[in-house]
Amino acid sequence: MISGIYFVTDAAAEAPVTAQALAAARAGVRWVQLRDKHASDSAMIALARDLRRVLRPLGARLIVNDRIDVAIEARADGLHIGQSDGDPRAIRARIGPQMILGLSVDKTDQIDSIPADSVDYLGVGPVRATASKPDHAPPIGFGGLQQTATASTLPVVAIGGLIAADAAAVSAAGAHGMAVVSAISRAPDMEHAARTLVNEWSKT
Repeated sequence: MISGIYFVTDAAAEAPVTAQALAAARAGVRWVQLRDKHASDSAMIALARDLRRVLRPLGARLIVNDRIDVAIEARADGLHIGQSDGDPRAIRARIGPQMILGLSVDKTDQIDSIPADSVDYLGVGPVRATASKPDHAPPIGFGGLQQTATASTLPVVAIGGLIAADAAAVSAAGAHGMAVVSAISRAPDMEHAARTLVNEWSKT
């Protein structure tokens, strides 16, 4: 089950994506999502294959954002989709029963339209406004996070402007995990930042 700190790579950061992912995994992060809205599928497939190879020995699993074909070709551990990426039931049929499937949710009423037995976890947010995704929906705050977590029978991962100090509040709202981008990717010492996140979550 998805839980704990979940790192989303940052293609615009100064540090290479592979370095970001390795720093997170070495610190104990067990979920790494490869996200790049602009790279070609072929470049994403090559990068995803490399990431899967280096992350697996560290106990971390690779999730691909949006790109269904990339996730399949790279044999990623999972795929994460948004509300506009297609029918979760049809996507589940394409990726098969073994691959993890996550779905972004920014309104509680979106839960009712999720087909049964199609999605494994929900990415819920943004909790706060975040520069790492300029086109995000309006922030839902910790109150909105708690409302969605309470309404969902699926594990919930909070996302959106979160830092290590938010771990207790995220857990108290009912989330199973906390996704971060810049809290690791833009940190002067990415591994230290990731370890701090993991340690703070372990206290919840």
